[in-house]
Amino acid sequence: MIETIPTNDVFKNLITILRIHKDREYIIDLFARQNITVTNAKLKSWIVKSGKFNKDFRPMPREALEAFFRALHDAKIVDMNDSE
Repeated sequence: MIETIPTNDVFKNLITILRIHKDREYIIDLFARQNITVTNAKLKSWIVKSGKFNKDFRPMPREALEAFFRALHDAKIVDMNDSE
């Protein structure tokens, strides 16, 4: 059986690795650059890790995570070009 990683967990780990997890305004701005409106409450619900009960948890849509990847690339934070 193939196990997948929930989008919330990927998102939380990614913003932590990039050390932008404390700058919520910047994260919200990155989404805005992709024409996605994200409030502080929505951002908080997406940062909650899956697995344990938390009343604030909301699953992060895959489309939002993909848009965040594009925003990181556009902001030159990550390089998504193939090395081939």
